[in-house]
Amino acid sequence: MSTSTGIPPKTTLEDADVILGKDSSLFTTTFDSVKDYIKTKLIGTSTLGWSNLIMPFSAAKGNGTTEPVWSDTGNGLYAFLFTTGDELMTSGHVTHDYAVGTVAYPHIHWFTDETMTPGQQLTWRVNWICAKGHVQGDSLTAATTQFDMVFTADGTEVAGEHIITECSIAQALDLIEPDAICKFKFELLSSNVSGNVFGEQADLHYQIDRIATKNKAPDFYT
Repeated sequence: MSTSTGIPPKTTLEDADVILGKDSSLFTTTFDSVKDYIKTKLIGTSTLGWSNLIMPFSAAKGNGTTEPVWSDTGNGLYAFLFTTGDELMTSGHVTHDYAVGTVAYPHIHWFTDETMTPGQQLTWRVNWICAKGHVQGDSLTAATTQFDMVFTADGTEVAGEHIITECSIAQALDLIEPDAICKFKFELLSSNVSGNVFGEQADLHYQIDRIATKNKAPDFYT
């Protein structure tokens, strides 16, 4: 792929054709226009899109006492069976496509093995902390932030239905920058829903504005 001198390099119309297989007339010759078009094809917008930072419970760890039990979900497949007070710890690494300055939304994927009735509730408690990497003075042993996510059944939930319970915008968190580490504790605080509660994984919905960063360490962008 041809480039010009200087930063950022220019991408020619012919290069864009190779990348996307599209007509060169769709582009101007500027780097930014080609970059925005590529982002539009990848994430549907030239500004911001959404992605997931995935934290499967199958790779999470407990505290040695109040832990969920790895159990058959009823069809020969296994997941963690939670009872009130059970908790798991996990962590996520902020990727280089993160749109700095935007917030992320923790959420939990879970289900029960019985049909729910209207008004039944389940509450997940979340404790979290994020810290920059690359020796910038952030601590992962500082006090955590805590919030609760409440699910209320409307009675349409069938046995085994995949449910996603997500935090509110007021509870959303700042991922800071690429290579930050975010640590989490997820606890089943309370539940009166019918059946056994199985937790599959926790994720973060976060916004992206690029494919990658120019540098692998700070300053990531120049």
